[in-house]
Amino acid sequence: MSQQTQTNASAGHGSLARRALGVGFRGETYRNLLYLLARFPLGIAYFTVLVTGLSLGVSLAPLLVGIPILGGVLALGGYIGVFEAWLLRRFRNSTVTHDPADPGELPAVDYLKTVATDPRNYLLVAFALASFVIGINLFVAITVLFTLAFTLVIAPAVYWIPGVEYGVTNAETVELGPASVDTTTLAGTGVDTLPEALLASLLGVVVCLIGLHASNLTANLLGGATERLLRAGSD
Repeated sequence: MSQQTQTNASAGHGSLARRALGVGFRGETYRNLLYLLARFPLGIAYFTVLVTGLSLGVSLAPLLVGIPILGGVLALGGYIGVFEAWLLRRFRNSTVTHDPADPGELPAVDYLKTVATDPRNYLLVAFALASFVIGINLFVAITVLFTLAFTLVIAPAVYWIPGVEYGVTNAETVELGPASVDTTTLAGTGVDTLPEALLASLLGVVVCLIGLHASNLTANLLGGATERLLRAGSD
């Protein structure tokens, strides 16, 4: 019984190690990364088009011309849902679909009433606007994290080249919410020898693994929230 328990424990530890270290060898990881990176250009496109439409619609609403423009913005929210559903199927292996009202099947007034009374259109417009902020933050975080990881990983190959320096020249206190970390003791730290470069490279691998796991977690959260939004009211 004890031997069986030890065998199960060893298998569990091995499985955990494979999940932790094998994240970089799974296609799902890179699909998740692409899904997150797509938020940046999509967020800019969504924000530009929707803010322009909303501004025109609100400003022209007293002349009644703005009402169909606002209706068009809500209708666009439905087609944003179609594209987001495609992204989830393409990158997240989801089965979700979204079917907005078809303007070819309804008269203009009935179509505007339909899109104006569908709460999902309002939620999708809000989601699209929020994608601007989400996309910028994701792009910055992914770029900084993986640039740092790559720079550390290649340290053994480039640290000796004249003009290439690895070091902390200016460190200060870093604020982390209610806590603060004094990093001034890191000032002057550098990579000058091969063992230090190998250690820096190992640290880069760890940073990369953390970044990949964080990307998977973020994609799961964002993709799950988007799928729930698209499924809302469809049952």
